[in-house]
Amino acid sequence: MIPLGLLILALILGLGYGPVSLSWHQLLTSIEAPGLSTVSNVIVWDIRLPRLIAAALVGGSLALAGAIMQALFKNPLADPYIIGASSGAGFGAVMVSLLWPGSDFLGLGAFSGSLAAVFAAYVLARGQGRVHMLTLILIGYALSLVLGAFTTFAMLANRQTMSQIFAWELGGIHGIGWTRLLWPTVIMLGTSLSVLPAAPELNAYYLGEEQAHYLGVNVALTQSWLLILASLLTAMAVYLAGLIGFVGLVIPHIVRRLYGADHATILPLVFLIGAVFLVVADIIAEHIPGIGTVPLGLVSAVIGGPYFIYLLIKTRVVKS
Repeated sequence: MIPLGLLILALILGLGYGPVSLSWHQLLTSIEAPGLSTVSNVIVWDIRLPRLIAAALVGGSLALAGAIMQALFKNPLADPYIIGASSGAGFGAVMVSLLWPGSDFLGLGAFSGSLAAVFAAYVLARGQGRVHMLTLILIGYALSLVLGAFTTFAMLANRQTMSQIFAWELGGIHGIGWTRLLWPTVIMLGTSLSVLPAAPELNAYYLGEEQAHYLGVNVALTQSWLLILASLLTAMAVYLAGLIGFVGLVIPHIVRRLYGADHATILPLVFLIGAVFLVVADIIAEHIPGIGTVPLGLVSAVIGGPYFIYLLIKTRVVKS
């Protein structure tokens, strides 16, 4: 499978590239003998590999969450960032970090904030038994602004931790280790696998709620369950990497254009290609000549932002 091969290639390139470049010989030696106490082994196994795995998990999870939301809401502009899940997760995580510094409940705060934001947008946008898509996007955008403002107020009220929170909000996984990566990996992979059997329901939803109901889908229950899974994926991504935009919007749209609308095919490909996208973005962010390391979220925005503008212009042209 080409996406899986691209992911492996991106991971290998990421292991060798960075502020300290490793030769192919050093890289191969470190991979073959992980127990050696050498500088190259420390760089490969303790610094770069956990960071790259985190990037792959975050990219795959955000892309998969975006695919779920686009199918549920039948809108290519729906993604975790636009309808408020990312901002909600960020707000929840920041509040937990401020109220209980050093606690282990950061992930729980991110999940609670993400889930609350998504369902708030969903409930507010639902009128007369159906979700109005434009209203959903606008409400999600408004919630993102409000939650972002609350997060800024919280940062200003706790200036001693403001720089740390600001860096986290820009998005980045620099310095992540195996300990912090362990349990989010289990949750993200488990959640991703649990989404795959829902491909027939997502295919039905992509035709519309009414058609899904006639095809035998329990609309309310399935929609709620899938939103919870998408929110959990988003929350874990935010917990690991902060706020990373455009992955959940761009990747599902590209995959649908290349491979069609069958979610049995789309879902695993979206995860893999999302992983490739963010690993490549992380490689770029880790070492830009003349600049050094930059936040991962900035690179993701620079790559994904122009495509989002293109998507908006194309949608407008088609409608006109």
